[in-house]
Amino acid sequence: MDINDSASDSRTPSPASLLVRSVILSPIGGEGLVAQTVRRLGDAIGLGIFDVGARLPSESELADQLGISAMTLREALAVMREAGYVETRRGRQGGTYVKQLALTVPEREAQKRIATITDEYITDLTDYRVAIGGESAALAAERATAEDLAGMRDLIERMDAAEAFEEFRKCDATFHVTIASCTRSQRLARAETEVQAELTPLMGAFRVGPQARHTSNEQHRKIFAAIEAGDGERARRLMAEHMTSSAEAILGFTRAAASAGG
Repeated sequence: MDINDSASDSRTPSPASLLVRSVILSPIGGEGLVAQTVRRLGDAIGLGIFDVGARLPSESELADQLGISAMTLREALAVMREAGYVETRRGRQGGTYVKQLALTVPEREAQKRIATITDEYITDLTDYRVAIGGESAALAAERATAEDLAGMRDLIERMDAAEAFEEFRKCDATFHVTIASCTRSQRLARAETEVQAELTPLMGAFRVGPQARHTSNEQHRKIFAAIEAGDGERARRLMAEHMTSSAEAILGFTRAAASAGG
């Protein structure tokens, strides 16, 4: 089935192409809209709806199709741009274009790792993360001490100030392990530590730029606020949303990489 339909292609799109495009770019809703948008754009690139070199619809058109605000779309495009999947051009032919990744040798090795990531793996990992992390957040809201809270607050500030992904990721992992440690359950703390050890090389395979890190840390800040307020149910829900959002972004990146990586 030919589902290619790019702004740079003069051919009339087929009915099948238009149908797939309408599904991929249908309105989204709920929480984590930026990550959901990254997922949809990654799907569109990976499926060939937008080929390498194709220009995406205008921001206003895309935002309208997805049922999101222009600000949300710009944040998602910034994440995709930082990851190297799209680029913005100025001038008469300006707009956002799907970019072919120019990879260094380490990045090519990372792409090989990305190619092994399946939807089933991400879904299974996310379910486990929600079970461990969500319950840890709820218990931390009951059991965290003033010292625990101070440590989490410091980690959030360090993530805000981090200039490199490696520094951010180290604080990110420590933040989640700290929450699990607040439960005073060695089993939960150990399980979260193992999850974070598995996530580090996975996240290292992607170009996680400042916009994605900012979005993630805003979610950290909301989780922390719920824990600090002693609201266990809210902490559990926010943690689940944070992990689901991360999964959506990863899936978007992997699908875009299959096409944009050449």
